[in-house]
Amino acid sequence: MEKKEKSKNTNINNNIIINLGRSKSQLSILKQNNNEINNYEMDNEEDDSLNEICNNNKKIKRNKSFENNNDKSKKELEKISLIEKELINSIKKNENTNIKNLQLANTINFKSAPDKLIETDEFGFLKKQDESINSSRLELDININTKDKTDEKEKQKYLLLINSRTEKWIYMLQHYDIFSTKKYEKLKTRTRKGIPDNLRSNVWQLFAEMKKYKITGIFEKLSLQKLDPDTEDTILKDLDRTYPSCQLFSDRYGKGQRDLFKVLSCFCLYEKKIGYVQGISFITALFLTYMDEESSFFMLISLMEKYNMKNIYSPGFPDLKKIFYVLLNLEKKFVPNVYNILKRDEILPSLYASEWFICLFSKDLSFNFLVRIFDTFLLEGFKVIYRFALAILKIKENYFLKCKNANDTLKIVRMTFNKIDIDYFFSIAFGFSLSKNLIKKLEIEFEENKDDECDEFISQL
Repeated sequence: MEKKEKSKNTNINNNIIINLGRSKSQLSILKQNNNEINNYEMDNEEDDSLNEICNNNKKIKRNKSFENNNDKSKKELEKISLIEKELINSIKKNENTNIKNLQLANTINFKSAPDKLIETDEFGFLKKQDESINSSRLELDININTKDKTDEKEKQKYLLLINSRTEKWIYMLQHYDIFSTKKYEKLKTRTRKGIPDNLRSNVWQLFAEMKKYKITGIFEKLSLQKLDPDTEDTILKDLDRTYPSCQLFSDRYGKGQRDLFKVLSCFCLYEKKIGYVQGISFITALFLTYMDEESSFFMLISLMEKYNMKNIYSPGFPDLKKIFYVLLNLEKKFVPNVYNILKRDEILPSLYASEWFICLFSKDLSFNFLVRIFDTFLLEGFKVIYRFALAILKIKENYFLKCKNANDTLKIVRMTFNKIDIDYFFSIAFGFSLSKNLIKKLEIEFEENKDDECDEFISQL
């Protein structure tokens, strides 16, 4: 019994020892596991701290980069501010426009005029100023057939008319091949009534066949070239004289003037035999109010080629004498009373009509007249310029009849009449029975009779 109890006790003790051993081994394993866990946590903590250091370094780098960028932007802003101050000081001192300032203005997209609301007409001309392009000229008080467009009913009628015409024009443009050939008379009639302003740019380019004269890349290539100093200086002087009451060009060194300079410079470099002609800036500015610089440039090229303006602008203005001869004969036929008074006072076309034909009325008539003239000119050609010249003289006829001497006559010749209704003006211009054949006949007659004393020959008419 005692032996059995002893053996039981030993077994129990052994079991206890085994269990204790297991517990110890488990404890050692647990300790080992705990150590590994601790080590893992420590490693993680180290990784976290490393990551935190890396992140901090990245933040520092980003902050430094941001600070550098800030420094750069601050420097750039300071540079822009200095250029702006320099340009504004130049404008305040009324210094002559120069190429250095123009280039500086281009680098910062300079705008000298403050951003404020200015009351302008539909073409961007200041309303409270004299509507005539050349404000130094007196204006005739002619108010024949003018409509009161401030009246609400008239406004409604006008808007309905514009919407109706726009729809018709969109249809014509979609079928331009037919209207430019088989239905040309319909196209001509609608053009004489005025092209809708929102379609004018596209229609003008279409009439002028601008794409025919467009050469890819030539405009940008020319814009990188340098003009000769004399031509450059002449263009710069004309920038401030070109439509000074138009918001686009009144801003000295502004985008309008920069674009104008760029187009005129490229034209001079492209048409080297012609160079720069004073007055062409007004035509270029007209195009720039409706299209970008490149399109405006190629519209000028189209004028030279398709409309044969090259022979007018070439040195010595070779075609002007022929034009004057034709005009005098047309005056004799269609406005004989005016013709006789001008002849009596020995006032030749060179005294009053040069700008009409060189600038295409862009210096003499207000902008709303001008765009309508260009509508018809670009479709029908140079013949319509004679029509408008005759219309101006016809409308002034009663004033001419009151003139007692050459001084009185010259005053009437040089006066503008922009208050007159445009449709009335056009009805006079297109009321003359003027044909291309008559003009051609007179041109041939001139060629047969011209000699070295051509001016004397013209004065005998």
